[in-house]
Amino acid sequence: MRIAATGRVFSGMGKGRYYVGHPEYQRRFAERLGYAPYPGTLNLKLEEPGTIERLRELRSGDGVKVDGFNLGGESFSPLTCYDGGLMGEKITLLFIDVTYYNETVAELISPAFLRGKLGLADGDVVSFTVDVPTLRRDRR
Repeated sequence: MRIAATGRVFSGMGKGRYYVGHPEYQRRFAERLGYAPYPGTLNLKLEEPGTIERLRELRSGDGVKVDGFNLGGESFSPLTCYDGGLMGEKITLLFIDVTYYNETVAELISPAFLRGKLGLADGDVVSFTVDVPTLRRDRR
């Protein structure tokens, strides 16, 4: 199953660059997602109630889990990942357990620097898709 969502690009606080770019997260992403992402997130402000509701349902779902960790007295949050696409590019939607944003913000990572490759700027409205894993039910 695939969910479509729309959001408006905005500049974040720069924390995504630090966290996503951290060598330990990079290692964990490569192990769990099959790629080391560009060090940063593409932040999208979700403005449609339907989009927010659809993504809210994923938060406790069966995405790919990346465990949190502590290094040098600093905590790095666990998160759940869902693969998807944005304008022909591979993306992963992150649901971060501890974040500065509320549920109206989608944080995306990708192997590519999405802003540069796709020519995105603050205020641009983009649509993306997220693949939702389906559970196989045993039909006895």
